Amino acid sequence: MRQPVRPPAVAGSFYPQEPRRLASELKALLEQARPPRGGRPIALVVPHAGLAFSGLIAADAWRQTQGHRYDLVVLLGTNHTAGFFTGISVFLGSGFRTPLGVVQADEHAASILLSADHDCSSDPAPHEREHSIEVQLPFVQTVLPGVPILPIIVSDEDPHLCARLGVALANVLAGRRALIVASSDLSHFPSHQDAVAADRAVLTAIARLDPDGLCETIAREEGAGRRGLDTCACGLAPVLAAMAAARTLGATRGTVLSHASSGDAAPGDHTRVVGYGAVVFTAGEPGADLAALDEPAHVLQPARRGRR
Repeated sequence: MRQPVRPPAVAGSFYPQEPRRLASELKALLEQARPPRGGRPIALVVPHAGLAFSGLIAADAWRQTQGHRYDLVVLLGTNHTAGFFTGISVFLGSGFRTPLGVVQADEHAASILLSADHDCSSDPAPHEREHSIEVQLPFVQTVLPGVPILPIIVSDEDPHLCARLGVALANVLAGRRALIVASSDLSHFPSHQDAVAADRAVLTAIARLDPDGLCETIAREEGAGRRGLDTCACGLAPVLAAMAAARTLGATRGTVLSHASSGDAAPGDHTRVVGYGAVVFTAGEPGADLAALDEPAHVLQPARRGRR
């Protein structure tokens, strides 16, 4: 059943509710973001915490689209709010509203994907309160204004299911100028020191475009006995699906753009943090560019009202 425009669920908490303030903060973050690396992004891995915590890392990813044209943005989110849901939900509706206006959804692409991958459903419940897609929308509206979206919640981390989704998605996107965005934070909630170690390993595996290696890395890191570590990737399923789709669409190179943790934001609590990282997948010389992992954390803006 076709859904109406989905209203904002986390405006005023994860990002400002007042349009001028939101636009101003996004402008400032994008001005401070890492400049484009040159290759046309096929896919991005972007964090989904509040702007106060991961906004600059997210801006590092979104700024890579500068100078490139797209006709669709696929937003792969995870499931924080619909505990009963364990599959894939494709949003079948007219759009999402934010304080900056309505982002139109590509209902035709959604219908094609629903027919192409029988793992997918159009259950609206996982989208109603989910922030992992919503927090990406102001960036879409600022960086790629007018480009429609295809929102998908991926709540099952089965690598085979994610691979099937990625290939089906790539087939749906054939011939289009599409950008795929996997919305994922990294480690939850170890010390800052342990987050740096775990996030470095996970970002390395992501940049290598190796889904099996990523799953093995996460299993190893989560079994390493780090105190407080609940997960290494809050959005593993979206990342796995994005990797499969990007590889099918010709991505051969992953570049880590930046990293940080919530401990890098004021007040700088390093005892219990969330990790963030930005990665871009492009065509070109095969391999992984990991140079950013040896750079200091990209300094976040002073903490504003937001969520980790």
